[in-house]
Amino acid sequence: MKPSIILAVIAVLMAMLCSSARADVENYGNAIRYYGSGTNDNDVLFTTGDMTAYSACTLMSTTGAVDVQVSLDGTYYSTAPLSIQDFGATSNDRVLVTAALRTYGFAGKFKTIRVLQNGATGAAASLLCWKYGQG
Repeated sequence: MKPSIILAVIAVLMAMLCSSARADVENYGNAIRYYGSGTNDNDVLFTTGDMTAYSACTLMSTTGAVDVQVSLDGTYYSTAPLSIQDFGATSNDRVLVTAALRTYGFAGKFKTIRVLQNGATGAAASLLCWKYGQG
């Protein structure tokens, strides 16, 4: 292989590894999981791919606090966080920002979903979405 091709491949791999918005994804057929982490306020932990096939999601931050922005066209995102249901509260209140190690949920049809760190404490989160009615 030519050295120029090897250098090009290395450059692409380094760009992918250094991207803070790079989404780690696991596709289970009827369900899909995205996860990622950040270190600074408003870091993008991950941005999903096309989510139009999915209609319900659960979210959990294992460290720090996160908020969720959604896009209907995949380009423009909501300017305010999505209100999500706190499954860990006895009242099932809706919140804009998560607390670590709590489970949250929301339903809707979105093109893409973006999860951001909220606050200075490093955050890691996981989003699991599925096709409603297909568990």
